[in-house]
Amino acid sequence: MIVVLNLFDIIPGREKTYAEYLRRVQPILDRVNARILLYGLTRSVHMGQCPQNYCGLVAYQSLDDLRRFSHDPEFQEIRRLRDEATTRYVLTTVESFPTMDDAVRFLENGGIG
Repeated sequence: MIVVLNLFDIIPGREKTYAEYLRRVQPILDRVNARILLYGLTRSVHMGQCPQNYCGLVAYQSLDDLRRFSHDPEFQEIRRLRDEATTRYVLTTVESFPTMDDAVRFLENGGIG
């Protein structure tokens, strides 16, 4: 599984633009079998520096599904809505370890799979 972490702020006055992006992006996510794990407001930072107000976690079954999404012509058409409505956008792709033991082995091997 691949999970994309989205952290961002919405530019004041552009909330409706971002809402339109969300409305139009959902069918594209459905086409590539992506699943919204979490989408909401950040409430507090317990450690570190993460000042963004919004957070989303989107799961893809594979890196190929993520690529299909990001290269989809319909997504390319609506991406400007997201880009025009948000600021301080951080987008990180995470590939999960099957188990914590797999993560331990990876780290004990010096970060080599």
